[in-house]
Amino acid sequence: MSIDRNYVSDMDKFLEELDKDPNTMSESREQEAEKYKQINQLRDEANEDSKNNSIWKDF
Repeated sequence: MSIDRNYVSDMDKFLEELDKDPNTMSESREQEAEKYKQINQLRDEANEDSKNNSIWKDF
């Protein structure tokens, strides 16, 4: 008997649909999403100024 690794439970399907509905976002969830959007932007779009301020520059 093999394990079905692609199985998605009914509860997981329900929660995924709930996440897709914009009316279910609470204020705290919106703040959390905005926080991580900013973190990801800083990570993905790093500017040259931050690279020049390395803690290792005088080492």
